[in-house]
Amino acid sequence: MMKRGSTFLLVVALSAGASADMFKPSKADQVKLGAQASAEVRKKEKVLASKDERVLVLRRVADRLLKTVDDSKEPWKYSFDVVDNKEVNAFALPGGPVYFFTGLLNKFKSEDQLAAVLAHELTHVRKEHWAYSYAENQKRSLGLSLLLILTKSSRTTWDLASVGNDLMFNLPMSRKHETESDLLGMDMMIKAGYNPNAAPEVFQILQEAKKGKGGGPEWISTHPDDGKRIQRLKDEIAKLPRKDWPEMTPLPWKPQNLQARTLRWNW
Repeated sequence: MMKRGSTFLLVVALSAGASADMFKPSKADQVKLGAQASAEVRKKEKVLASKDERVLVLRRVADRLLKTVDDSKEPWKYSFDVVDNKEVNAFALPGGPVYFFTGLLNKFKSEDQLAAVLAHELTHVRKEHWAYSYAENQKRSLGLSLLLILTKSSRTTWDLASVGNDLMFNLPMSRKHETESDLLGMDMMIKAGYNPNAAPEVFQILQEAKKGKGGGPEWISTHPDDGKRIQRLKDEIAKLPRKDWPEMTPLPWKPQNLQARTLRWNW
């Protein structure tokens, strides 16, 4: 026979599961939040003009990747821009805005490497990784007692002020989300006609850039260890029946061995 305390815990668990969606911004909410956050980026950062060669290449690669998926029923509003900043970084905001920093682009040799990161970021958007991470963060913070109270409240109105800049820009993805973006992103770039060997190359570039800067062991990080990500991607490529991958397309600019001001990437 189930004890009274156990019954109560079961009710709590079921109620929490049933109300889980109230913590997750809807797709429309994500588009709204992403647009608001993107406007903040444009106020604070130097965003390159649309005619800049780096922007043109980024958008061309994005268009090629997006042709491999059907988002016709989705509300996503994609945009692709480059920030003039030496940080080695790229990030996707909820709903579709994507930003690459020149500090990262300057380290790439091929469009295929750019496509690997871009496909990874697009997967974050399409799989709603930020929204799920936000919901989990909220549930961990609130606790079950308050969770039960909130099941009776109306749906939250989402805006950037209520979410907060830290959660919008710095909320880490789980290892599960990062791994999913690595693998599904690589599948997207293969469908777009890029060479998948560029994907592990990207993490090798980042691994080199991080040398001497620390980063800590994998178990204290939400991101998988770079070495393990590289090996996982190589293993996945080795399993594929195709071996005659296309030649990588060189970028129209030469990679620069810049000392990055900050090594910070959200992917």
